[in-house]
Amino acid sequence: MSDVMSEYRSKIISAADAAAMVRSNDTVDYYAFTASSRYLDAALAHRAGELENVTIRSELRLAPPCSVFMADPEGATFTLDSLFCGPVELMVPEKQRTVTPAPLSFFEALIRRKDLHFDVAAFMVSPPDDEGYLHFCPSPALAKTVATASGVFFAEINESYFPIRGSEDRRIHISEVKHVIEGDNPPMLGLPIPPISDEDQKMAAHVLSVVRDGSCLQIGYGAVPEAVATLIAETDLRELGIHTEFFSDGIMRLYKAGKVTGARKTTNPGKIVSSIAFGSPELHDFIRDCPDLYMTSSTYSNNPAVIRQNDGFVSVNAFLEIDLSGQVNAESIGTHVRSGTGGQLDFILGAQQARDGKAILCSPSTYTKADGSRVSRILPILTPGATVTTPRSCVQYICTEHGMVNLRGRNLWERAERLISIAHPDFRDELIRQAEALGVWRNRNRIANC
Repeated sequence: MSDVMSEYRSKIISAADAAAMVRSNDTVDYYAFTASSRYLDAALAHRAGELENVTIRSELRLAPPCSVFMADPEGATFTLDSLFCGPVELMVPEKQRTVTPAPLSFFEALIRRKDLHFDVAAFMVSPPDDEGYLHFCPSPALAKTVATASGVFFAEINESYFPIRGSEDRRIHISEVKHVIEGDNPPMLGLPIPPISDEDQKMAAHVLSVVRDGSCLQIGYGAVPEAVATLIAETDLRELGIHTEFFSDGIMRLYKAGKVTGARKTTNPGKIVSSIAFGSPELHDFIRDCPDLYMTSSTYSNNPAVIRQNDGFVSVNAFLEIDLSGQVNAESIGTHVRSGTGGQLDFILGAQQARDGKAILCSPSTYTKADGSRVSRILPILTPGATVTTPRSCVQYICTEHGMVNLRGRNLWERAERLISIAHPDFRDELIRQAEALGVWRNRNRIANC
């Protein structure tokens, strides 16, 4: 350990010295989630107006706002390129930000092939363990590839971060790190469990109808996944497996309730596989202590070829709107990006290729606009400019509070019929009229056979 600490101390530099290494026209990757850069970000903000055309890359940063954009509100020095927009990224004015779309499983390959370029990377890691490893706690996802592919990687040490279990992608050895920055060790951010509405509970009940003993689940952060986990915990279901992109409080509760054993999994039997984790402080303690947790890269967790090996796979994800042909938008309001592609398509493909697998997309049937008007999420056509996150050729189950229908193998007439059957009743007549105008309405009263 003394040799490890000696090497560690030899690599310590100040945040100001790190910021001095950034040049005009560089791309600086802050990584994501609770690990997103804090020390370099604060120091680099002092160079606003001095540098030109510096691109910051940030993915679903979980607070606080990036200091560089606070210091440069007009975008004279810094612009944002995000792989997945969250609330912090959306604080940056639209004229100063863009997005790079791709499924989450693609990004590590894009980085390694240099299709996705950056010059500098900086984000938070744990202090070195006894073997000299710094851990990408709690979300390894893309971290090791970002760290090793960058021209310069600044490891921002946070003493509240800790070693995690899993694949070699969860950590990096101090010998592979060029520079270390120490700072004020901000606590790992905890997120509240989303409130569950009556609509969420109804959708969760529909999802629960296709979960069986031994099913392997992918559920993420959000009200419907939390409702699904709550309902499962109250059933006699057993021997469930978890192979997911995102590890949530709901999954933790299922494990503690004895529902999750992974005994029937083909890949990583007995293990909970995930690449991203954040939630309550209790969840962070669980991540540190759980012997059955296997944290790994998104290339593995989101690989459809890995996912499909687990029989009875059930994936649960969300959407913003869907048209009557089955095209799904989960990331924009018209042309205005609000999130990202994420892992939705990865799990939709993997789950459906699994034996007896089911890929489910959930959303309340309506939403309320700022002016108080209510809008259907099931539309004749997508809002102009909307992103197609999941193409109609890949969609299987669509779920609202009014029911769940299977679109796989259904023609356009049948899809329109089934989707309208789970739209809000106030919008069904108008949807039928518009479906007739589009030439896709042939009601044969076969909804009962969905």
